[in-house]
Amino acid sequence: MLTEDEMKRIAAEERYRHSIRKSLEEESARPAADPPPPPPPPGFGAKLYEFLNSSVGMWLLSSVVLTGGAAFLQQVQHQHEISLKNQADLTSHRFEIEHRLDGMSFLLRRAVTVGDAKAALGGVFKSAIPVAPELQNRSLASLYLSIYPLLAGTEKQKTNKAYHIVKELEDVELMLQPLPDSKPLDDAQRAQITKLMTAIQQLKFDDGK
Repeated sequence: MLTEDEMKRIAAEERYRHSIRKSLEEESARPAADPPPPPPPPGFGAKLYEFLNSSVGMWLLSSVVLTGGAAFLQQVQHQHEISLKNQADLTSHRFEIEHRLDGMSFLLRRAVTVGDAKAALGGVFKSAIPVAPELQNRSLASLYLSIYPLLAGTEKQKTNKAYHIVKELEDVELMLQPLPDSKPLDDAQRAQITKLMTAIQQLKFDDGK
């Protein structure tokens, strides 16, 4: 016959086995957990980074860089060549204009007849002794128009004013054309021409502009 202690021990073991069995049953009856969601697909940035780090991507990137760099250098060189040409044109036009004005002023100071004044004003349309032969048959007005886009600031304003004075000189020369060359140059005509010549010669170019 079992003692009271043995009966208590057996009862405790039964309770323990019952609790274990019940826990296992509940575990088996519980629905399985949902599987974890798949990782999101790589975005555009990740794909681009992966491609650029591949051999093909590195080759393409280096080609683009080299091509773009070469195009940039070519553009810089082209702009430099244009700048040099503009500077050369500006210099030659300036010398031609100043040389032409000096010659006209010299002849005008010695003009006695209308024919002398006509000869002096001939420099408005062409140069008798040009500094640059290719500019010999260019009028003063066209020379000023050529350098106008190459200047800035006050130089641009002075060139525009000089152009309009040259047009007035052209009008004076046209008014003298019908007159006989032997006719003495009167004081009013001399004063008008001298005034215009003085005004245009005062519009000197600034050095280095």
